[in-house]
Amino acid sequence: MAASAGPWRFTAAIRKQGMNYCVDVPEAAGRALAGEPPERHPRVAGRAGGVAFRTRLTPRGGGAWRLFLNGEARAAAGAGEGDAIAVELRRETAPREPEPPADLREALAAAAGGLEAFASLTAAQREGMSAFVERARTPSTRARYVARAVAEALRRAGG
Repeated sequence: MAASAGPWRFTAAIRKQGMNYCVDVPEAAGRALAGEPPERHPRVAGRAGGVAFRTRLTPRGGGAWRLFLNGEARAAAGAGEGDAIAVELRRETAPREPEPPADLREALAAAAGGLEAFASLTAAQREGMSAFVERARTPSTRARYVARAVAEALRRAGG
């Protein structure tokens, strides 16, 4: 009998794995979310501490999975290591294609072959470049990051 792909709701204790914080996903939920045959890093979406997220589960051995939690979710729940946090997960089936930031999109359009070069990258590369630009804290840093992302997209595309 096939298990449901969610939503799965559970409460789990936050623990530290290296420098990161995570929760263990209940066995039945992990199996259902990973699919059959199990995907190595299944894409999931959900909420933790009231904060929505999209991420991947990480295998922890023996067919079990863990979910890494970002600081925003932990802060919203007022929870830290050893505290319980409410989690809701469902298998992510929608394509992950976020719109690049407007300034990056404009810079790519202004560069000869920029939009095509960006489109030729993998979804993970496009997402990473967009996230890189969004991390800038000042307008001047953001402008440099945009220029670097355009140059990198062109370089990777062979242009």
